[in-house]
Amino acid sequence: MRRFHHPRILSLMGLLVWGLISLWFLPDAYQVFSFIFLIPWVWHDGFKGLVWAVPISVGYNLLELLLPSPALNPESLIITLLPGLIALGIVAYLRERDRRTQAELEQNLRFMQVLEQGSLNISAASDPLELTDTAMEALFNLDIAPHIAFVRFREGKPVVVSAKGALSRYRGRHLPQQKLSTHASLSDAFTVGNYLEGIPESAGWSTAAVPVSARQNRPLGVVILAREGSRPFQADEKALATSLSRVLGAQLGQMEALKQQEDAYDGTLRALGLALEWRDHETQGHTKRVVAWADRLAQDLGLNPLTRKFLRWGAYLHDIGKLSIPDGILRKPEKLTPEEWEVMKSHVTMGWEMLSRVPFLPAETLEVVRYHHENWDGSGYPNGLRGEDIPLLARVFAVVDTFDALYSTRPYKRAWKPAEILEELKRQRGKKLDPKLVDIFIQHITSPAADKAAPLKAPAYREGLAVENPLP
Repeated sequence: MRRFHHPRILSLMGLLVWGLISLWFLPDAYQVFSFIFLIPWVWHDGFKGLVWAVPISVGYNLLELLLPSPALNPESLIITLLPGLIALGIVAYLRERDRRTQAELEQNLRFMQVLEQGSLNISAASDPLELTDTAMEALFNLDIAPHIAFVRFREGKPVVVSAKGALSRYRGRHLPQQKLSTHASLSDAFTVGNYLEGIPESAGWSTAAVPVSARQNRPLGVVILAREGSRPFQADEKALATSLSRVLGAQLGQMEALKQQEDAYDGTLRALGLALEWRDHETQGHTKRVVAWADRLAQDLGLNPLTRKFLRWGAYLHDIGKLSIPDGILRKPEKLTPEEWEVMKSHVTMGWEMLSRVPFLPAETLEVVRYHHENWDGSGYPNGLRGEDIPLLARVFAVVDTFDALYSTRPYKRAWKPAEILEELKRQRGKKLDPKLVDIFIQHITSPAADKAAPLKAPAYREGLAVENPLP
């Protein structure tokens, strides 16, 4: 059976029992203690409990004075009733204060949890867009502003990178304002009103702007907080937003610094690959093409961006060891002698030895340089590796390197026709090349609706590496 423990029911039952006992056994003076039975009710409901507790207390004391024989004495009623009402009022006040304190503690705890989880999510973001979206989601979860935007300057104009609420429609767009100078910066001289100028509903908003900076106070952007009505943001609310904005700024600044560093690495390695092309005239354009094809095949294999980057670096540098090969051998138009061929083959180990001294190059990149001439059947060089003993990225690159060698015009050969290239790639399955990778590559470069003799198609190159369709 259900048990009734509700404070209101217990209070009424206790007051009723006390009234019956008092009526028959206790003097009237003891009625002053009747308020004690209403304390649980008031403690449970706070000031709301007084709405019912006070009339019940007054009614109870009136009945005590009227039963069993009417003897209403106003002075006696006041003396009996007043201490109880004061006590109930104090209890209600203490309860409300306790509730407010508890609510503040719970709110602060929730804020701390949101800040902690938001900081963890921001730190775990893998790219700038995910980072800013995660930060805006964390700010939104604080429930201090329903409309949020992270704004950065591009060509002197504020652009919404990420947003929540009514500002979401400006994501990826310039804010609709014209008065900011083309030399505008993110200094305190520009108020949030400048940013939101031109947004119709913002006229009725309360707004605040929180700067986002990297290390050394390098400005990265500004977070706009907005909500309807005239409710200015308080210092504690701005402090919460500032906490997340600092994490955002630190992480975003670090990401951008790493991106700049990686771009510098990429440009340097690309330049090294192109330097070889200027020396080995017959392979001009080879580096750009094999990088593009290798990246496309890596995407078809589902390799992650980091692994694809290591493959791209290996493609830039795969023949860097040829810098150590004498011109008489490297540029010899006739067939090489066995001794000269041994010197030519040494370019893979020489390249590996040169690049192994570069601290930022990973093992995956060095493996492409060293093993891209290993053959699936074990007949390659320098170590005669066989099958899957050959590193994956070296096998991937071997496919595209072979393809480019077939389609390119060289002093000692013409460019092969598409049907000839396909036939040769299939012939090299299981011999020189990984058969699974060949199948994937052929599936990509040929039209699915065409027959086996269909023309090859160039991929939609990414990251500025697009070249002309290599085959008609």
